[in-house]
Amino acid sequence: MTAIVLRGDAAHLPLPDGSVDLICTSVPYWGLRSYTDNGEHYEGQIGSEETPQEWLEALWKCTREWTRVLKSAGSIFVNCGDKYAAGHGGRSTEGDGDNIRVRRTRPAAEHWAGASSHPSKSTAVIVPGFRPKTLMMLPQRYAIGCMDRLGLILRAEIIWDKANPLPESVQDRVRRAHEQVFHFTKQPRYFAAMDEVREPHNPSTHARGKNGAMSRDGQSLPTWGLDGTQSLRGTEKRYTEPSPLGKMPGSVWEIPSQPLLVPAHLDVDHFAAFPMELPRRCILGWSPSGICLECGEGRRPVAAVTNVEDRKGRKQRIVDLALDGAHGPDGRGGERWRQTVRITGYACACPEPDAPVRPAVVVDPFGGTGTSAVVADVLGRTGISIDRSMDYSRLAVWRTRDPAERARALGVPKPPPVPEGQASLFDLEAS
Repeated sequence: MTAIVLRGDAAHLPLPDGSVDLICTSVPYWGLRSYTDNGEHYEGQIGSEETPQEWLEALWKCTREWTRVLKSAGSIFVNCGDKYAAGHGGRSTEGDGDNIRVRRTRPAAEHWAGASSHPSKSTAVIVPGFRPKTLMMLPQRYAIGCMDRLGLILRAEIIWDKANPLPESVQDRVRRAHEQVFHFTKQPRYFAAMDEVREPHNPSTHARGKNGAMSRDGQSLPTWGLDGTQSLRGTEKRYTEPSPLGKMPGSVWEIPSQPLLVPAHLDVDHFAAFPMELPRRCILGWSPSGICLECGEGRRPVAAVTNVEDRKGRKQRIVDLALDGAHGPDGRGGERWRQTVRITGYACACPEPDAPVRPAVVVDPFGGTGTSAVVADVLGRTGISIDRSMDYSRLAVWRTRDPAERARALGVPKPPPVPEGQASLFDLEAS
């Protein structure tokens, strides 16, 4: 196993410069939860700042440290939740819900020492400088600061569409059912293995792309060329055959929240655990399957094309009316072989195909329950979970070694329970 749990500070990582291939993390909400160490609130934790600007400054300081340890070809994925300024005495039931209020007459340490870490028991926040009930746009402010202050490239804003968000009591607006995930890079050219995260094609979409718009009865409708003439394809339209591996992933990821049942003997709760699917996509798509020790580059997937044969061992001959050279409306004729494409291996620019490799390094600076680390581990990477709390470090140690949690990360059936009197994998690792 290559999951490492460290107790440390997200703003001071115990890692050398340029040693990390991917950073995948979820930052703490501002003014919502009190995280604990040995069951007690600890000072200086991000999220307990007096103002949103102080919270942003702390996050930018952390992100500057992340860019130090990140390779030039690496990526940073940051999940960041928003919230509302207070209305007139309302209550919040969700991290990105309404009305979080802090009494400014009390010292911050006293307030947070008595705060609950449960999302439904948070106090309301009155925020100077924001009109009541205003969505504060904290994720966007953070992203803009990363560009303006740190010089990072914002490659994408991904919407995490929560399929099962917590209910809200608010009655005068839409309920919040998403959060932002920002994809940052240091350089315009960086590692990406998009073939690993492609999605299934929608056949009707490609029918429209080949033959113009489709009517409800499935018939092709003509498109208009740039010169004003009518044509089946459009005089300036060019169609690219879709990748057999699937389409590029979109910017909206529908991923339900995932419950986490923590063993009672750990005596610690965590109410904001990542769903495993979210870091899984980031790790597969933007961290190498291995780093070549000869050239130092990450290895990318290699796809192989094979012809599909019929039951008698002969190649299947098909006619595709939407391809140039087929028996289409233009009268031209032609045929092609049906083919399949699959990923068969991984390669880099090194001319030596059998050069040794080492695992890529994936770091979560706000490790919490160790979700990113355990997912990275089962996917063949070295996952490093860093957190200031000893409570959550113990939780992450359990999770990265527990057979059932590792099975969930792989998406395979849960292993059978360990017979009484035999040592479990966790017991063996702990010893």
